[in-house]
Amino acid sequence: MEKKYFYFQPQYVNKFKCDGSKCNAHCCRTGWNIFVDKETYKLYSQDITSHMKFDSEREEYLILFGGKNFCPFLTENKLCRLQMEHGEKFLSLTCATYPRITSNFGYFFERSLILSCPLAAEMILFEREPMKFEFVEVSEKIHSHGGKILVQQIESTEELRAHMIEIQVAMISILQERTLTLDQRLIVLGFFVDKLEEIFSDFDEDALIKLIAAYESKKFLAEQMPLMLQSISFDVEKLIRLIHELFEKTFDEKVSPQEKKILDTIAANYRLLTTDKKKFFEKYSPLLENYLVNKWFQNIYPWRFEGSLAQNFAEFVAEYKLFESIIFFATLKFSSDKKFLLELIGLFVTRFEHAKEYRQRIFDYFKDADEPFTIMESLLEGRQ
Repeated sequence: MEKKYFYFQPQYVNKFKCDGSKCNAHCCRTGWNIFVDKETYKLYSQDITSHMKFDSEREEYLILFGGKNFCPFLTENKLCRLQMEHGEKFLSLTCATYPRITSNFGYFFERSLILSCPLAAEMILFEREPMKFEFVEVSEKIHSHGGKILVQQIESTEELRAHMIEIQVAMISILQERTLTLDQRLIVLGFFVDKLEEIFSDFDEDALIKLIAAYESKKFLAEQMPLMLQSISFDVEKLIRLIHELFEKTFDEKVSPQEKKILDTIAANYRLLTTDKKKFFEKYSPLLENYLVNKWFQNIYPWRFEGSLAQNFAEFVAEYKLFESIIFFATLKFSSDKKFLLELIGLFVTRFEHAKEYRQRIFDYFKDADEPFTIMESLLEGRQ
């Protein structure tokens, strides 16, 4: 009898089909490092391995692009020659699994798609309806992609594994509460995370069940949400100052004079940009919501980094505000063309998902803070 695996995943996962002809083989071109694991490397002839070198840091083999701007195994039809001639078993872990991200919690798996893939990003981000999730049984063939599976093992307690899905569903429902602005949803989520940390510090199952039930209650939200939102004292000057610091902490280069001028102009005219911001969020809130939900689910927040849940939440919000700011500036000053936005989103996600040290820098910035939620007051605006 074929073995089955249990997956919790967005419904979009099973709709995705890789097609290099539609995205111009985006992941097989210059700007990407394509690594080959040792087991797959053993299958290759010298003709194939001559296009690779050993990377001692990762202990894997790196495909060399040479003078070309694409993988040497990419055909004119934007298909992989190795797969065409030898089958899926000749694909490395990277090529066989990308853009899928799989996590294992012991009892079950979770799977989603990384947004650096333009086909995935377009399918996910430009959907107007809230992202839907499902719990499915997956066959061995689909689970392992022809014997190739790259799984991130998530360190978690027995109590967390037992309640992970219901906690995630509750948090995602907050992020998808469209009666609130995106900032307001993040404020409410912050209070949920704060209570969650208290519950797991000395695990109290009854308190967890009550917490989830409370946040699912319309009566609770109607009564408590205004108090939550009023408790946040938003300060635009702090926002701009923090964005400056995050740019400098996050990126290798300092904020350029032009970028600083843009940020300073935004700060000085923040209230005057209210109309522009309103139009921006009216048009792009579904895109931003889908980005938030996918990022939260895929990276297992608020358990992404070793540290408090509050610090993890602070990193999540800060990274999102950088993303939001960049998309806002781009649509305001440059273009709202879908192709342009997908390229911009791809560049941003590639930096934070593939070169994870940038995300680590943001976390380290908040790791030294005594009260991460106080810093969040600089980033989130509770009032309409």
